[in-house]
Amino acid sequence: MGKKLNTLTQEQARKIWNGRPKLPEKKILTFAHKQVFVNEQYFFKHKECGHRYGYCTACGKDVQIDIENMRLWTDKHAACRSARHNDTVCCPACGHEVQAKDAGRGRSQLVNAAVVAVTQRTRNGGILLSFVRVYEDYRYGFKAAPEMGGLLYAAYFNLGQHFVAERSYYCDDMFISVKQKPTRKLPCTVEPAKLDHNSWKCTEGEGAKLLGFEEALEKSNLRYLPWETYHECAQQLYRSAIANYPVNLLGLLYQYSRYPVLTERLIKEGNGDLVAEQVEWNCTAGLDYKQVVPYKAMRLTKQEYRMLKTQDNICCSTLKVTKALKKYGCKMTDENFHFFLVFQHSWRQQKCYKALALLRRHLPPQKAVNWVNRQAAGGYGTPANVLSDYSDYMDQCSRLGLDVNRKEVAVPQNLRDLHRQYSEELTRRANEKKVKEQAERAKKLAKDLPKLKRKYAYASSGLFIRPAEGPEDLLKEGCAQHNCVYSCYTEQYLDRKTDILFVRKQSDPDQSYVTVEFKNGAVIQCRADHNRPAPPDVQEFMQAWLAYLKSNRKAKAVS
Repeated sequence: MGKKLNTLTQEQARKIWNGRPKLPEKKILTFAHKQVFVNEQYFFKHKECGHRYGYCTACGKDVQIDIENMRLWTDKHAACRSARHNDTVCCPACGHEVQAKDAGRGRSQLVNAAVVAVTQRTRNGGILLSFVRVYEDYRYGFKAAPEMGGLLYAAYFNLGQHFVAERSYYCDDMFISVKQKPTRKLPCTVEPAKLDHNSWKCTEGEGAKLLGFEEALEKSNLRYLPWETYHECAQQLYRSAIANYPVNLLGLLYQYSRYPVLTERLIKEGNGDLVAEQVEWNCTAGLDYKQVVPYKAMRLTKQEYRMLKTQDNICCSTLKVTKALKKYGCKMTDENFHFFLVFQHSWRQQKCYKALALLRRHLPPQKAVNWVNRQAAGGYGTPANVLSDYSDYMDQCSRLGLDVNRKEVAVPQNLRDLHRQYSEELTRRANEKKVKEQAERAKKLAKDLPKLKRKYAYASSGLFIRPAEGPEDLLKEGCAQHNCVYSCYTEQYLDRKTDILFVRKQSDPDQSYVTVEFKNGAVIQCRADHNRPAPPDVQEFMQAWLAYLKSNRKAKAVS
């Protein structure tokens, strides 16, 4: 977002802070009761003098709900009388929607807390947003008047000036900083669903309401900020992803305080989406913030700016597309514009641009675009899919020893068929190489096989165990047992990092029964077909086999 622009010094910020307006406590508490806690009102049911009453915190009246005179009886009375604890009812006196509470239960921790963001105009024409906590405590009685807590956070904005004030971790003093950017760690976002009430919401989940923002803004040096227009753009931005997502108003004020003329003109000329993406998502569009004219800030000519306005809403993506068209030497047509726009919305963006650069070595810009479009129409679907496969294709050509500098190689007529053909050829060569390498290592295994048989061979109770004899033996075992012993353990076995053994029945020695992985003197796996646990007879056999190996080790040690 450019260089930090702030004409304030630490001493000047401290002076402004010390001369700040006093917080209107009475106004805050009234606002808290009527606006902040308007949806957090209760109907406390209690007994007094043999009658049942309900105290409504919204209107402050104690209503009798067991009226004997039927003429005074209403449906609201009946609903309140039969309501259970935490049921939602309407107060018979004021009609406000409240939550029924049994007076004798549920009040030990009934404390409502919220944050009010108070906006005030300072003496020098700036605005100060102070975030204070407010409470309503019902633990000790039905009548809970709002109480104001301490100051949590504050942010000051003026033309070319800003600072933040945060409560110190070690004491109640406020730490003033002219270098720190206002963050969203504390309540600083507008809740669009309740814009008429200037509702706010914390990103940490703590509710907050904005008080006096419009009044203070109209009388300040920031009065020309089109924040309502910005809010509509930001909501349109979020609507595609998250409905009613809160908008970062502090970020907007921070942006406007640094670049007031450019920000105002961008929003008023219909480029609010570009500002919203930068403020909300921290997207960078490469704007020149030293300029005050939008098209100059975008590094475009007047003609390019007009053409861009006709294509789509100007945002970070469309602006990047325009610059990509200029970079690759393509005309700004509808077809070319949407061609590059596809890359901006693809996770393969960088890969596509690199592939297009390779293609442009052999074709002029427009012909390269036309070639990609023809390949896309041939079954690829989108240009992004074409360029992704083209990048792989060029790598395949290099691995196969083809001259990628030749146009006949670099610009194939049918990319899809050649890409599939070269993939199969490389796979075949890789398999041949793998088989050759395995054969060399299998020869070494064959030399060690008699030693492995002497070490592991054992028979008992109609079962016997033997080591695998090579890759082919593992392949047969994997197919018969429906496991991954060949695909996952062949390399490890040939490299002697683990041992693979087969348990067979003496009555059917060629039939697969149980596969065993043995490593560092311990059985790692012992699985039947489809990776099922070994049968009980094999488990007993393995215990005997392990005892046999242990006794052999002891005998060798003694000898």
